Order: sequence, then C-alpha cells, then structure tokens
Amino acid sequence: MVKKYWFLFLIIVFAGCAQIEGFFQEEETSTILLLYTNDEHGHIYENDGWYKGVALYEMWEEEEKNCRNCAVVKLSGGDNYTGTAVSTFFKGASMAEVMGLLGYRVSALGNHEFDFGERELKNNAKTANMQYICSNVVSKDMKNLFEPSAVIYAGNEEILFVSAITEDVKRISMSKPFVESMIAKPKSTVLRAILKENTDLNIIVAHESHNEAKTWVPELAKKPLVVFTAHDHKEALSEENGVLFIQNAGYLPSYAKVIIEKKGKISKVKDAEIVPLKKEISLTSAGSQEVKKTIDKYLSQLEKNTGQSLISATKPLDTPALQKLFACSMLRAFPEYDAAFSNPGGFRDSIKAGEIKKSDILSVFPFDNFIVKATVQGEDLIYDIEKSGNAYCGATKKDEKWFIGNEEIDKSKTYKIITTDFVYQGGDGYRFTNSQGKTTSVSWRTPLENYLIESSKKGLDLEGACENLVKE
Repeated sequence: MVKKYWFLFLIIVFAGCAQIEGFFQEEETSTILLLYTNDEHGHIYENDGWYKGVALYEMWEEEEKNCRNCAVVKLSGGDNYTGTAVSTFFKGASMAEVMGLLGYRVSALGNHEFDFGERELKNNAKTANMQYICSNVVSKDMKNLFEPSAVIYAGNEEILFVSAITEDVKRISMSKPFVESMIAKPKSTVLRAILKENTDLNIIVAHESHNEAKTWVPELAKKPLVVFTAHDHKEALSEENGVLFIQNAGYLPSYAKVIIEKKGKISKVKDAEIVPLKKEISLTSAGSQEVKKTIDKYLSQLEKNTGQSLISATKPLDTPALQKLFACSMLRAFPEYDAAFSNPGGFRDSIKAGEIKKSDILSVFPFDNFIVKATVQGEDLIYDIEKSGNAYCGATKKDEKWFIGNEEIDKSKTYKIITTDFVYQGGDGYRFTNSQGKTTSVSWRTPLENYLIESSKKGLDLEGACENLVKE
C-alpha cells in the first residue's frame, strides 16, 4: 500500500516540475518582413533606362538577406498594370510576369485592375501567381476572381490580409464589374473578415488613400497592426493609436518595408520605413538577370509594334502644355465642333526630350478610350471646362466669363463638343444634362499622333507644333 502511494506521489511531483519548467520557458519569437508597393501602373521600366523591376528585385533580395531568420511576405496595394507602354500594350502581361519573378503573394484589388477585362485579370493573376483580395465589392459574379481576405503562412505564423477598395470607385471607373456591383462601406466588411478568421495578426491592404482609411480604421472593434494604403499616389507614414499606416507614392519610386516581431499572441512593429528605389542595378544574381531578360523581351516586342517615330522634342513638354496640345488636336480633327475637353486624370506620363514615338503617346494615354461627338448645354460646358485643368480647347476666359470665339457662352444654349467616352459616361463627375452623343471608332490617341506626324513632315519639332496648333 505504501509503495502504491509513493508511486502516485512521484507522478504528481514530476508533472508539477514539467509545468514549472514550461512556465519559465521563453515564448517563441517570430520576425516577419513585409515588403510592399502600390499603384505600380506597369512602371517596371522608364524611358530613361531605369530598370525599376530589376532594382526592386535586387533591393528586396538584399532586404531578405539582411533580415536573418525572417519570414517574408511581398504584397501590393493594387493598380498594377495600366500605365507605361511596356505594360499597357501587353495588357499587363509583362508586369504580371515580373511580379511573379519578384514573388508577390497578395494584392488589393485596384480601380484599374479591370481595364483590360476580366479574362486578362485572371490571366495576369495566374501569371503573377498572386491572389487578389477585396472585401467591399459586393457581386455574386465576381466571387471567382477574388476573396475578401487571404490567410498567408509566414514561417510558423498565420497572417490575415484583408482588403477594401475606395468607395469612390463607381465614379472613377467605368469598368463593367464595378458599375454593376455594390460598393459597401469598408468598416463593416473588413471587420467581418477579421472576426471570421480570428487570427492573432491582422493586416489591412486597402486600395484607398491614407486619409480615407484613417476615417474608419480607428472605429474597428478589432484593430489591425498595420494598414497599407494606396490610390492617391502620395507617400505617407504615420502611427495612429497603435496602428501603423504606410503608403508609397505612385509609379514605383520606392517600396515600404515593415518588420513585425511576434511573441506568442502579441505582435508589434519593430521597424517601418519607405525606401527610395535605386537607379543603379548590379545584375549579380541569376534572379535579377532573369528579371532584366524578361523586361528586355517585352521592350523588344514593343519597339517592333509601337516604335514609329512621330516627332522630336528639344526639351520636355510640361503637363499644362501637353493637356492643351491634346485637346486642340482633338478639336482640329473635328473642326466643325465648338470645343473639346478631357479629364486631367487621363494623362498618365510626361513627354521627355528626344525622339517621340507612338509608345510614348501610349504611355501618356494608356486607356482604351474613344472620341465622342456630343451636344452639351452651356451651363454644363462651363462646368466641364473648368474641371479640365488645361485639357480644353475652343473656349477662352475673359473677366471671369467664358467665350466661344467672340461670343459669351450662353448657359441655356446647346453647343457641339468633342470629348472621350470615359468623360461622356460620367467619369470623374463630368456633366451632360439632356445631352446627345455618339461614340466614334476613333481612338483618343489618333488625332494627336496624326498631328505630330503631319507637323514633323513640315519640318517642325514638338515646340513648333504646339505653337502652330494654339495659333490655329
């Protein structure tokens, strides 16, 4: 009987020791490196020879090397493809291939992701081996394209990435999937995704601006550790009540780096910074060589298809002058109309000094818009022109009044105008009350390209072409 009780006593003692030993053991610590870009718009290469895709690969390679024993996740804030000619001409395929080589895991759904259609988005996501997420686009038809969130395993850690898109997307995008969907408030859809997964580490990747996200994220019942933002192309970095907000400028001038330390169920941001992209590349690794080879492959194909020379420029053309040149070339192509205008947001690149090719015009105007002939009431015409920055032609302002020729615009009168289908469909909030319009088969790039070719044949450079057109 004594032996029996002694045996039980030993079991209790050893069990207690084991619990005490476990109690004093250090909880396991994990380090996670998040590498992030947003609003890339196909800028893997610039016309001045800057291989941004290669520079990013090499810098991320160095980041991983320096962050010892770190689990790495690479992600994007969306708007990956539409922009430079080397991306736009191939409907994003070149950008997708480079993103695949860089190792992106997840991307927010941006307002430009459907610019080339649903099929191309599917193809690009597959090529990049990257998952798109968005919680607040409510549409049964798009369930197969993206989920509200993604759980990514980084080493031994489980991270929830949840995304939302700007509520303004229905105004700024004419893409059918957005037009036919309901855009819910992100606060409710993001929180629903967070509560459903019940993970310890939650990250928001929002395709909306830094300032937009800061209006609703603090109200979440369960807050994220980090909020990556995008969309307005402005660099931002701030900490609000324990939540880190971070965003790069647009067109890939930099990337964001966030290092998270997780101990047990507690996570904290150890380091966060926005890192400018280097212009120099070393090509010392097989991976960076492969990225350059891929970009060069697409550049070669682009040159074959869009390398036609249009005109030469002795100096860069500033944005206001480019806007005026574009609008006046549209009006010149349709001289029987009263005025022409377009949206400043449609201008996505600048014109640099040197030989100007069709590919340069494609980079400036990457969207597949078409010319629209329409009528508009004078009141709306004034409103629309004033929204257009310098991208209007045919109208002049004197003493706070608008004129067509020598006649003041009559608010009740109807005028004939030229614009683009994006603008005419209400993009960016343009007005066409009781308007009648017809979309032509003429690309919005064609009038400008034709005018530049014609001017070059007359011996003019770009500066001379601009002066002549304004005089006309």
